Amino acid sequence: MSAVALHDGRTLAYEQRGDPAGFPVVVLHGAPGSRRFAPDDEVARATGVRLLTFDRPGFGRSTRRPGRALLDTASDVAALLDAVRVDRVGLVGVSAGGPHALACAASREVGPRVAALAVVSAPGPLDEVPGAWESLGDRMRPTAEMARRDPSRSIRAIERHMAPAVANPSAYLQGGPPADRALQEDPVVRPLLLGDLAEAFRQGAAGLADDLVAFWRPWGFRIADLPPGARLWHGEQDARAEADAAYLAATLPGCRAVTWAGAGHYAVVTHWDEVLAAVVRDGTDQPSGD
Repeated sequence: MSAVALHDGRTLAYEQRGDPAGFPVVVLHGAPGSRRFAPDDEVARATGVRLLTFDRPGFGRSTRRPGRALLDTASDVAALLDAVRVDRVGLVGVSAGGPHALACAASREVGPRVAALAVVSAPGPLDEVPGAWESLGDRMRPTAEMARRDPSRSIRAIERHMAPAVANPSAYLQGGPPADRALQEDPVVRPLLLGDLAEAFRQGAAGLADDLVAFWRPWGFRIADLPPGARLWHGEQDARAEADAAYLAATLPGCRAVTWAGAGHYAVVTHWDEVLAAVVRDGTDQPSGD
């Protein structure tokens, strides 16, 4: 693990994997998640990727940033790119990392440096996706609505709700469609997911709460205004992001969307090679054949 000292006194924890001479790709983790959510070194090297992952504020070993907005992620990513001397980069946002990747692409700090953009199993903006507020359900919607009136109260509610998962991350890793349940029990995948969760909750649930509140509030940009050519992947069984995937695929300019058959929300862990190879092709202007 390495760290970047940020201008406001915070620390941003990050790791590098893969081919040091490869095309730089930043993977933005889900929520909860951490810099440990990444393909293994062998996959990154095989696809020619210099892989960068980092903990968003309040996750893992990165200093919390209370009150952060979605677009604030861009200044942290810009500082990371400066620290590792990267000019052009591919962004891959997975699950809740998707909105952060889109925010970076929309920003002045990072946008001009983005050569390739991909989102996987990602949600869309509550204010744009039809039926998004209703889909939150009767338990989550009041907390999301509170995020707009009194963010600190919403954060406290999330921390209380997540206390059992912080104490026992394995309790969080259960349920979902058949494809996800199979991966959660896979003897190779499960330890990776549990290690990511344990690191995500190193500081408690505050990072997750900040992430959710930022996601539930206005994003500060519109999906239709993003640069053209983003890629999107979505698992066929991932019902909780189905409407979001359809909206993003239809609204992202020039979006190239793929639905993985028989896959769920965690599908990327078995499709890293496909995602990274496509991002490298886009970022280096190689013929894609698709």
